[in-house]
Amino acid sequence: MKGFVFTSFLLVCAGVTWAQQTTIGQKSDNEVQPAISALPLTASTVTDLHLRPLFTTTIRLPEPVTSVAVGAPTLFEVEHSAEEPRLVFVKPSTKDAATSNLIIALQSGHEISLRLISEGETGNRPVDFVVNYEPAQSFLIGSADSVIHGDEPEVKPEPTKIPVIDLALKQQANIATPAWVDTAARKQRNPDGQAPGKPMAGALGEVRSQGDEMLVAYSVLNTTDHWIEVLPPQVELSSPNEENTRKKEEKKHRQILADEVAVTDYRLNATRLAPGERADGVVEFSRPGFKQGKDRLLLELATASEVDNPLLLPVPFVASER
Repeated sequence: MKGFVFTSFLLVCAGVTWAQQTTIGQKSDNEVQPAISALPLTASTVTDLHLRPLFTTTIRLPEPVTSVAVGAPTLFEVEHSAEEPRLVFVKPSTKDAATSNLIIALQSGHEISLRLISEGETGNRPVDFVVNYEPAQSFLIGSADSVIHGDEPEVKPEPTKIPVIDLALKQQANIATPAWVDTAARKQRNPDGQAPGKPMAGALGEVRSQGDEMLVAYSVLNTTDHWIEVLPPQVELSSPNEENTRKKEEKKHRQILADEVAVTDYRLNATRLAPGERADGVVEFSRPGFKQGKDRLLLELATASEVDNPLLLPVPFVASER
């Protein structure tokens, strides 16, 4: 009797062990196999997305998503948030097998089409946990590298062109010792400390022309013992014959008997000069078409305190071409 009871106990234990092994084997058959894939971003194919109930699949895009649309919203849940503009989350809503489609619209205007496949709880295929879409060279985002085709010439950026008037100013400023006009006479001082004659010396630089347009460089020097303010340059066409016919009493006060020439543009690198300080400038103007034999083309330079006592520098009527 005791042997029968012991044998029954062994049979029961063996049955329990077999049942446990069978249950474990069934769980092993239904175990989820996760998959992570990288796919090229293209609008010419439809991608299969394998899902499983109780699991969420993440779709990562290379650019922000504007909208999503699922064919069967009661069978599949699709989530997209503006806080994560490049992510889309998908999971089945039913434990049964189901199939539908998903459309994802991107910021660039392109669309991605996917087929959603869920085999239900009894499925044994790998499940897409993460799908990374990578940009293609011919789609959405181009290469950052510069590509030069054999049949297309390389385009080089054009160098920045510096105006001729600015180049002339730089060239004049680089002259160490300009040929000052009558600087020796200005070393003599009056009893009141002021220099006789004009308050500054001048030097004519290079004179160039292109057609009727002339470009004249010059320099001025403060020959006084106080600050002076240099005015913008002017150009005039004067006639000595008219000046000789003036009366003696009119010579006490300077009168303008010359024709002003229109100044097109000018440069002056300093307007306020300390004693002994120098400034350089360039003036551009339209030269008159002709002049009489004794007419002179003059560059008129003056200061704010002695505008009626300008320095006149003769300018050649015909200069070298630019």
